[in-house]
Amino acid sequence: MPTREELVEGFTIGEWEVLPGHGVLRCGDHEERPEPKVFDVLLSLASRDGNLVTRDDLIKEVWDGRPTTDEPINRCLSQLRGHLDDRHRPHQYIETLQRRGYRLMKPVKLHKPPEPSAAQIAPQPGRSLRLWKIVAAALAVGFLAMIALTMRLPAPDTEVHSIAILPIENLSGDPANQYIVDGIKNVLARRLAEIPGLVIKNTRVRYDDEPSRIAELLDVDSVLSGAVQLQGSTLKVTYLLSRGIDNVTFGSGEVDGDLAGIFALQERLATAVRDKLTGSEQAAQPRAHTPNSDAYNRYMRGIYALEHRGEADNLEQAIELFQDSIRLDEKFGPAYLSLATAYALLPYYRNLPVIETDRAAIQTVEKGIAMDDSISEAAAAIYGSALHQQKRWSASEAAYRRAVSPRVVDSNALNWYSRMLSSVGRLDDALAQALAAEAIDPDSGVVNSRVAIVYTWLGNSEKAHEFFRRANNLGGKGPMHLLAYSLLLIRDGKIAEAQEMAETSARMAGESPAWIHPVFAAFADPSLREPALQALSEASADDAFEPEVEVTARTMLGDVDAAMQVARQLEKPGEWFQMDLLFAPELRALREHPDFMPLLERLGVVDYWQETGCTFDGQKATCTGN
Repeated sequence: MPTREELVEGFTIGEWEVLPGHGVLRCGDHEERPEPKVFDVLLSLASRDGNLVTRDDLIKEVWDGRPTTDEPINRCLSQLRGHLDDRHRPHQYIETLQRRGYRLMKPVKLHKPPEPSAAQIAPQPGRSLRLWKIVAAALAVGFLAMIALTMRLPAPDTEVHSIAILPIENLSGDPANQYIVDGIKNVLARRLAEIPGLVIKNTRVRYDDEPSRIAELLDVDSVLSGAVQLQGSTLKVTYLLSRGIDNVTFGSGEVDGDLAGIFALQERLATAVRDKLTGSEQAAQPRAHTPNSDAYNRYMRGIYALEHRGEADNLEQAIELFQDSIRLDEKFGPAYLSLATAYALLPYYRNLPVIETDRAAIQTVEKGIAMDDSISEAAAAIYGSALHQQKRWSASEAAYRRAVSPRVVDSNALNWYSRMLSSVGRLDDALAQALAAEAIDPDSGVVNSRVAIVYTWLGNSEKAHEFFRRANNLGGKGPMHLLAYSLLLIRDGKIAEAQEMAETSARMAGESPAWIHPVFAAFADPSLREPALQALSEASADDAFEPEVEVTARTMLGDVDAAMQVARQLEKPGEWFQMDLLFAPELRALREHPDFMPLLERLGVVDYWQETGCTFDGQKATCTGN
């Protein structure tokens, strides 16, 4: 059977050429780029060359023996089948052996390994791939500091233009300290973003690959990794900078201090890394306010809860922690900004009245600006969100433009701006903002979901599927995410799969799924339209689904007059449902309804188009004035 080293040189299975060094599957002119874990599953299967690979084998080889549920294994295998165009039965590439495991059905044909060049044979002390493995191993056991102090590392031969910041290792062994680790990483990303011309990719996904592979996957020229160790009240942070082109380490170091002084420690870390990247020492940038240590600790815990707001009561916990932070230090502006952001998210995650939550968000951010005006530009996103809900489109856009104008921009502002633009039909511009958010935060489930949704509205199914896969793997969820993905599956003729997703979503929301079967049966067989419409009417009377589901289903079933009645609910205060749905290809019949343009006039969209020089072609708006 082939060794992993032989497989890494490249091999062929069936019609697919596999190039692990490039992270590519190639069939003719078509290329697929699986995620690292998915590629590792393929290598594990290929190393057996048709023999059985058990789930225990996969856990040992792909997940390093860590306890793993069936879900990530199933997801990787499903994605791999998708990349190999092997989803339909009977499978041609990957066979499931019930209760046993999996095997590759096509023989593995190795590529002929290239002859090593003189440069590859010649030893390069301090610069070989062996150095990276030694340093990475040392990092994992806490000895990076010793290496950093005893080794003379080469300066970068070329200027660093882009860098991926990998998840920092938590060496304390206590998951409760993860908020400290993530907080250090996020502050580091924001500080490095202040370097002119440097592109930052603050990734949340852990990669088990070498820096060169990671750099290729993320399209950067350098990689930053690190570790945090907390012993008692002493905090030690180590970091390692590696070139993507050749795995050369060009910088490393450590900072340490008392946990109570974490704010100052983060600034020292950012200064040290920045100096390594720029090749020169620069004066530290003055900060508006050094927060109280207890206030800052609660703020970091709040940020961690906010970033995981889809889980349990994390959004409420974040609000409480930000309120505590403000109580302990009323001059700490970022706590006000984050609290306002949490308030603005409540209508989407807890279905609370938007007028009340927006009022709380605006009042909070105004207090914050009065205490710390350095947050004023970032706070413009809060105003943009509130003005969006009021359907004051031009004012909302002006606020968002201010929020995304600084060099250091939160991906959340770009994401919200994308939503506002798609709500007025500017789908191309909405996509540009969503992709800008993805460039900053490529491993955010929320951001990848937004990109996928806009691609769905634009009718680009291939790209939509790509970003839905990413979003699903990163925990992307939400009503519009599920609805858009279901529409995409229906568009592809995968009605049964879309139906299963709808039923799962209904059960998770505690809603009756009784309407789903007759409606999806009518999608497949239009002669069943009347029973489907009856089921929709009964479900609507029982509030068994959201209005966006009803307007979509009725339009697709040809009951456009009733769909228009549902759409008129958008005239109520707030955003009764996300307006970008109106511009989905599946709702074309609704857009052709004689009452559609009058509705947009009452919603202020037509006036906005006139103000910004937009023309509407029946699906999307194109603007010359912006």
